[in-house]
Amino acid sequence: MDAKPRLLLFRSRQRLHSSPEFEFVYKSGTRSGDALFGIAAKRNALGYPRLGLSVGTKAVGNSVRRNRLRRVLREQFRLSQLHLPGVDIVITARPGARAAPPAAIVESVTRLLKQIRARYP
Repeated sequence: MDAKPRLLLFRSRQRLHSSPEFEFVYKSGTRSGDALFGIAAKRNALGYPRLGLSVGTKAVGNSVRRNRLRRVLREQFRLSQLHLPGVDIVITARPGARAAPPAAIVESVTRLLKQIRARYP
């Protein structure tokens, strides 16, 4: 009998919650990005990746657009989490993300998460 595949969940412990956690990653993490997103990452001692999102009104628009973008970003993180090292990641939306099609958003985030994997083996 085959073992059940691991469920890829996005739990509360996999999120950055407080402002000091975000600031720590911003100040001491490595940065990269493209026209759609900026990303900052810092190794953590937890052994699993955590995600923080910064999606502002100026960059993306109204609450419907911001929440839709957040859902897409969380989903890409959820699908990539088994391949990521123990790092804290903050993804910041840039104004280019406002008009980007969903396929471009997925491609951009996937590429940036691969960069993190390469940077933190």
